Amino acid sequence: MGALDEDSNHDVRIFSLAILLGSYFIYNSVGSIDENALSQLSLVINLTKNIQIKAGKINDEIDPEEYAQYFPSFMWVVRDFTLQLLDSEQEPITPKEYLEKALGNQKGFSEAVEQKNRIRKLLKSFFKERDCCTMIRPLTQESQLQNLVEMEMESLRAEFVEQVHTLRRKVINRIKPKTINGRPLNGEMLFNLASSYATAINNGAVPSIENSWSYICKNECLKAVATSFAEFERLFYEWFQDQVPMQEEELKRIFKQAKNTALEIFNKTAVGEVKDEFLTQLKKNMRQKFSHFSLENEKSSES
Repeated sequence: MGALDEDSNHDVRIFSLAILLGSYFIYNSVGSIDENALSQLSLVINLTKNIQIKAGKINDEIDPEEYAQYFPSFMWVVRDFTLQLLDSEQEPITPKEYLEKALGNQKGFSEAVEQKNRIRKLLKSFFKERDCCTMIRPLTQESQLQNLVEMEMESLRAEFVEQVHTLRRKVINRIKPKTINGRPLNGEMLFNLASSYATAINNGAVPSIENSWSYICKNECLKAVATSFAEFERLFYEWFQDQVPMQEEELKRIFKQAKNTALEIFNKTAVGEVKDEFLTQLKKNMRQKFSHFSLENEKSSES
C-alpha cells in the first residue's frame, strides 16, 4: 500500500483482498494511534463499496455488522511507540485498552468530527475481535537502525525483544483457519477463493462473497460426488464379483452397504446450500448403477 506509482484505488483493492482472504489481519503503523493514524485507515469507509456480501444487493442496505462475520480478527501493531500507557487518572492500561480508548467517539457535530467518528464506528463494526501491540524502537542509535536487518536479537533493547515475543504469542495463539459460513477452507478452496476475488477485482468488478462461496461449494460438491461414487462402485463391484449370481435380497443388501459408505463420504466432504442438489444426483447415479448390476445378476442366474 502507498506505492508512488499507483493511485488510491490500488490501495483499496489490496486492502479489500487482504480482508477477504485473511483470518487474522495485522495492520502496522508508526508512532501512536492518533487522528493521523486513524485517517490512514479511512480505507474502511470504502470497504462496503468494494466488497459485496450478496451480488446485486445494494450495500447501503446492509448493516456494516453483517460484514463482521466474514471479516478477520484485527491486530494493530504500533511501532516506535513512545507514549506511556496510562489512562486519564495516570493508571496503567493495556495496549488493547489503549486501542479501545482511541476508538472512542469524538465530541462535536461538525462534518470533520462526523467523518472521524464514522471511521471509528466502522472499525468497531467490521472487526469484533480486535487487539493492539505497542513496540518501542528496537535500538536508540540512528546509525544502528540503518543496519537493523543485520542485527542479532540479543543486540536489541530487552523491552523490544519482550514485545516481539508477546506479539508472536498473540498471533500464534489466536491464528485460525480461514472460514466462510462456519466452514474451514482447505488449501484448494482457499486457492479458488483467491482466484475468484482476484479475477473480479482485475476485471473492475466488485468481489462478491456469496458468489465466490457458491463457486467453491459447487467445486467441492462435484469432487464429493465423484469421490463417493467411485468408492460406491469399487465396493459394490468387489462384493458383487465375489458372490454373483445371488438372490435379489442379497444384491439389495450389498447395494445398501455400498450406498451408505458413499453417502458418509459425501456428507463429510460436500459443502454449501447446493449440497442437496448434488446429493440427489449421487443417489440417481447409484440407482442407475444398481440397475446395471441387477441385470448382470439376472444374466448370470439364467446362464
